[in-house]
Amino acid sequence: PSTTNKIWSLQDAQQQRVAYMAQHALLDQIPALYNDVRRTPKVLSQKTTLSNVWMGTGGTRTPLHYDSYDNLLVQIVGMKYVRLYSKEQTSKLYVTSGKGVSSQGNMSLLNCELEDFDKYPLAHSAEYSETVLFPGDCLFIPCGVW
Repeated sequence: PSTTNKIWSLQDAQQQRVAYMAQHALLDQIPALYNDVRRTPKVLSQKTTLSNVWMGTGGTRTPLHYDSYDNLLVQIVGMKYVRLYSKEQTSKLYVTSGKGVSSQGNMSLLNCELEDFDKYPLAHSAEYSETVLFPGDCLFIPCGVW
């Protein structure tokens, strides 16, 4: 269970079963949840147009990608390591496009936790910011940021 580890290593996540719900309109599905969420946080200059929820158990990983809209990442329970690359680093991030989730051209082939600089040498010089989110922390991620 997620509660057994305070911090999950990549090895922990690979050995455990994880669950992940992505881009789900949970607040629209259960409107009573809006009572617990401010729809237009003070950090945003415009009205929120999408309110999607992502939830995962401990050890959940998200591949390196960017979104075409601004995001607020709110950590509710546990901790989450986050690495962000600016748009200017895109040429070093080995963008893939194809079928399925990579069809938008917003997914990277890089694995930020098991970097292979022999296979992806440009990634070695890519500059990034990193942080760890704790319960109650909120991170604004502008559209186009990896």
